[in-house]
Amino acid sequence: MACCLKDELLCSICLSIYQDPVSFGCEHYFCRKCITEHWSRQEHHGTRDCPECRRTFTDPLLSPSLKLSNIVERYAAFPLDAILNAQRNSYPCKDHEKVKLFCLSDKSLVCFFCDEPALHEQHQVTTVDEAYEEIQREMKEQLTTLQDSEKGHTEALQLLQRQLTETKSSAKSLRATIGEAFERLHRFLRERQKSMLEELEADTARTLSDIEHKIQRYSQQLRDVKEGIQILQERLSETSRHEFLEGIALTSDRVAEG
Repeated sequence: MACCLKDELLCSICLSIYQDPVSFGCEHYFCRKCITEHWSRQEHHGTRDCPECRRTFTDPLLSPSLKLSNIVERYAAFPLDAILNAQRNSYPCKDHEKVKLFCLSDKSLVCFFCDEPALHEQHQVTTVDEAYEEIQREMKEQLTTLQDSEKGHTEALQLLQRQLTETKSSAKSLRATIGEAFERLHRFLRERQKSMLEELEADTARTLSDIEHKIQRYSQQLRDVKEGIQILQERLSETSRHEFLEGIALTSDRVAEG
């Protein structure tokens, strides 16, 4: 029965579903384009015939069939052969049982009686069984892709975790090495500082001691000079020539000693 219904929608010239179906005097229908091209090959005969019944027409008028066009549109939205071959299940769809059809374009179950055909026009509508197989196949492919992605992400995460652990360990080791190096450097600098301060203290002590000795020596020499000046001034203050010359030898000795 399904095949008979589908055959009623086929153009006998192109053997496809009607496109813009027309009639012209007999009760047979053809695609407008198909019958026009068929007649264009008969220009030299002067008459037109029907490819179905072979009836001839002198000047046929092509009349569109709106009813047949509507049937074709409805079939395009919901394949009649699929509808008639589909078995119904027990799930209610308001007043009707849900026909086993599925719109792959909208990814939704379809009720032929409740849904508007225009909503699924030019959509890919198929049976539930075929849709189940198709979507199962697609989901298995998606599952395989996701599993591969999961494996890749897991491996990448494990690698990053290892890198994180290694980086932390390396940083800890490097911190210890740097700490030890700077501790040795600080120890060396402290020891060097102590040594240089000790050398400075020793040099300073020697220098100060030398300066103090020189101060003492020059102080004593200054006192001696002052004493000699005083002796000479006292001698020069003598008014008597005899007294001046009488003690001159002692005065010279005292000044020389100073």
